[in-house]
Amino acid sequence: MTRIQVLQVQREVFTTQKTELEEARSDLYVREEQAIRDVLFPYFEGFHPEAYIEVTRGSIYFKMDHPDYSYRKELFNLYLRERYSENGKRYDGIDLSYYTTSTNGINEWELKRLRMLGDLAEIVSKNQHDMVDAANNAVNRFKEERQRSYDQMNLINEGIRKLDDRISELKSEAVLTRLLSEEGVVFDIPQHIELKRTYCPKLNRIKIIEVKGKTCAVAIEIGSGYKTTESRVSIESIVRQVKSYNIL
Repeated sequence: MTRIQVLQVQREVFTTQKTELEEARSDLYVREEQAIRDVLFPYFEGFHPEAYIEVTRGSIYFKMDHPDYSYRKELFNLYLRERYSENGKRYDGIDLSYYTTSTNGINEWELKRLRMLGDLAEIVSKNQHDMVDAANNAVNRFKEERQRSYDQMNLINEGIRKLDDRISELKSEAVLTRLLSEEGVVFDIPQHIELKRTYCPKLNRIKIIEVKGKTCAVAIEIGSGYKTTESRVSIESIVRQVKSYNIL
């Protein structure tokens, strides 16, 4: 097993661990959302029976059946204002969002919505501070677990990044070695390689025949079988392009 393969195996291990962490984090979000729902939903018990209420991690949606639509139309929404403070509280207020419109004659649905909006405004006016405290207390129960998840994910992402950098570096070294070999690099299918900004032939084969600092001279075989050389070609550019075709 080559060094590249060893690192690729380690990367697969890290990727599996990352997937497991993402699944655990998704489960954490679900439990956190349920905790917020449990503490906020009681504030709306007895609210209009025609209203459908959905509580998520940071929002409360109100909808109601509409005679002109096959779906429940939005009434208005509440949003927990997420703004982390120095004392660690995630939410510092509640915002009420609603749309305005004009009624065409007696629009019973819109008039009912306005009455319900007033009732909701009263609930928010009386209970907003308690609701914010309840939501903060609910999510704070998961604070340490959430921080551990973030820390572990950061470590794994950093590990994957370092592995990717090292794998890329080793591949570049291996490609350069191939380019400097007697045979050079032979493509199974002719590929376009940019040798100069205005010269990008489709090559069967390329080989470095002379190195001068950061540039080189190359021997190439074009797709038609024609062979020639080209000088003052960027080594870094050639290695990067050849590597992109996964010749290793």
